[in-house]
Amino acid sequence: MYYLNTDTPRQLFAEAVNSKFYVDKSGMIELVSGRIRTANKYICITRPRRFGKTVNAAMLGAYYMKGTDSADLFDRLLISTRPKERKHRNQYQVVFIDFSRMPDFCWNYQEYITNVIDNMKSDLCEAYPALREKTYRSISQMFVDTKDTFIFIMDEWDWVFGQSFMKEEQKVSYLQFLKGLLKDQPYVGL
Repeated sequence: MYYLNTDTPRQLFAEAVNSKFYVDKSGMIELVSGRIRTANKYICITRPRRFGKTVNAAMLGAYYMKGTDSADLFDRLLISTRPKERKHRNQYQVVFIDFSRMPDFCWNYQEYITNVIDNMKSDLCEAYPALREKTYRSISQMFVDTKDTFIFIMDEWDWVFGQSFMKEEQKVSYLQFLKGLLKDQPYVGL
């Protein structure tokens, strides 16, 4: 798996929690959980560099992701004092993407976005084998056909704008891709 329920957020968050200096921001999980499957499910967290956006993204991924038990990471943090929040822990399909990770030898936007889409398709076909029986022209239709709810956590989503191969038309195309993937889609839980 590349993005769907990968161990990456758990590993990143475990490194942070086990570091000498860690500031517990797990209280934000309660605020975020209250927005799952609501009209306010779209959240963009902005901060200057080195203010913990990646750690927070990893924390959310590790907390919500199915297929793992993250009690060892969270039982000693502030969120553990909020018992009703446990109903969300490890209950969701999580798509965790660091958009600053490029394929080897990527020279243009088409190679970049094709890699992202191909990885998503691969993950979905692995998790939902019935999807292999149909040809898809849209990644969003694949997500719809799972009939499942997903939490999307996108780190460095704007990184690609700084790449030399990105021209104005590619920037517009990329934003349209994100809009088509996320906006008003029935599978987006957060």
